[in-house]
Amino acid sequence: MPIPVTTRRAVLGGAILSASLAATPARAWPDRPVTIIVPSAAGNGGDLIARMIGPALGQAWGQPVVVQNLPGAGGVIGVERAARSAPDGHVLVMSGDAAIVVRPSMQPPLPYDAQRDLAPVTLVARMPNLLVVRAADGPRSLGELVTAARAARGAFNYGHLGPGTSIQLGAELLKQMAELDITGVGYPAMGAVIQDVLAGRLQFSFVNAFAAGPLVRDGQLRALAVSAATRLPGFPDVPTVAEQGFPGFEASAWFGLLVQGGTPAPVVQKLRADIHAALADPATRQRIEGMGGVLVDNTPEEFTAFIAAEIPRMAAVLRRANITTAQ
Repeated sequence: MPIPVTTRRAVLGGAILSASLAATPARAWPDRPVTIIVPSAAGNGGDLIARMIGPALGQAWGQPVVVQNLPGAGGVIGVERAARSAPDGHVLVMSGDAAIVVRPSMQPPLPYDAQRDLAPVTLVARMPNLLVVRAADGPRSLGELVTAARAARGAFNYGHLGPGTSIQLGAELLKQMAELDITGVGYPAMGAVIQDVLAGRLQFSFVNAFAAGPLVRDGQLRALAVSAATRLPGFPDVPTVAEQGFPGFEASAWFGLLVQGGTPAPVVQKLRADIHAALADPATRQRIEGMGGVLVDNTPEEFTAFIAAEIPRMAAVLRRANITTAQ
């Protein structure tokens, strides 16, 4: 049966329009300021990296780059904002692991599907945590901390930024492996956790190496262990938790950039190329690594595969640590 002329014209017109739109995004983008949402308070690793690369990206794009802090719910609030933004690449989110690969296995359900509603751009860096105590009077080794915590019989507290965040998972895994009776206390920001360790209200905490590094170096905090499987180049004298009698221990954070899931592929690829160039700056790389980060800077495809593998892996970690709810 012949296709009506009006239908043929509509199909042809649609094809021409689609081809035109497909060729446009990479040329025209961005046509207004770009926002990088950081779903945490200022001062953590993701925030610092976003502010490091923002000026270079603004110069490359010819548009202002605004870093917007939207903390809360372990990163969920800021990530949801990005997931509900327009699918045009003008809003990115520098998310940590909790809101992308940990919270999907917790209750209540997330207000977004991390694999459907977000498009990965690049896994920027891994951020192992440091287990820190107050330097003035805290334990001098992980063994001493474990002994003191056992003797305290439930009086030891640690800080975290919400259920499922890497600093909570680290403490809960240590609690399980060392058979400790310790209590987690939730905080809205990393800086508040650090202040309460310094004040003695928290006996210890896992803290992002970005935030803890300067205070470790100036002697206010003592780093007893690294949460990663290997030592950090920036802290070569700090042993891992696994080295100190807990083989297999690993609980590291990471930060990656994502956009709304419907963002055109040419825009995602342009974002990836320009972010890669910004991260390749030797001074930026040195700052990231010097503060305990491990630069990754992978492709959208690699980051997508990483997320797909991490969601079930972290679900198993949550089961072992008996963390089942975000409440």
